[in-house]
Amino acid sequence: MSEARVIAEITLVHPELVLTPTIQALPEMTTELEYQTIAGPGEYYLFFETYGGDFDAFDRVVADDPTVSEPTVVIDGGEFRVYRMRLTSAERLVLPRAAELGMRVLHASSGHGGWIATLEVPELDRLQEFRDHCRSKDVAFTVDRLYHAEDGDRNLGQGYGLTPVQQETLVTAYERGYFEDPRESSVEDLAAALGVSSSAVSGRLRRGLKALIENSVIR
Repeated sequence: MSEARVIAEITLVHPELVLTPTIQALPEMTTELEYQTIAGPGEYYLFFETYGGDFDAFDRVVADDPTVSEPTVVIDGGEFRVYRMRLTSAERLVLPRAAELGMRVLHASSGHGGWIATLEVPELDRLQEFRDHCRSKDVAFTVDRLYHAEDGDRNLGQGYGLTPVQQETLVTAYERGYFEDPRESSVEDLAAALGVSSSAVSGRLRRGLKALIENSVIR
């Protein structure tokens, strides 16, 4: 029997963390880190999915955000957009250190005035090392939740790479007949039940199903 994985949900906050000025100016919008690429020594391009608000307002605010430059829409999905941006400084880019310490970054999303990251942690000592690294960069580090992936039914989705909000959304969609043919509820119905926008529900469903496929069908 394999050992239960430890999952840590943490909040990282610093005014110079990537996109933090935009996140704080538009708290109603959700921004999720898709992935990052290295363009050269110390030069990063990051890809973000954004949804749940006014994209024109987002474009105006992010144009003046000192943490990024060259914001470019690479996918316009109507209710969501994917942006490519160049990081202006890697000084506060702390998540790569988590990967260096053997932790898997399952998800990173805007929230609490900064970033909420879900990490798979092989050893708690590694999490402490990461906390010390963040604090050395003056990045506020808070553990919101710490649990084994197999603790309780509501955490079982973590075994398939799901974040808690993705799992909650998929379970609600299933229970309310969203996946039936014909559908017994709409995205708008799910949004009302969950207390979020319809675009947020669409994003959670899309990313949750993607995680399920990646961690089950094609694993």
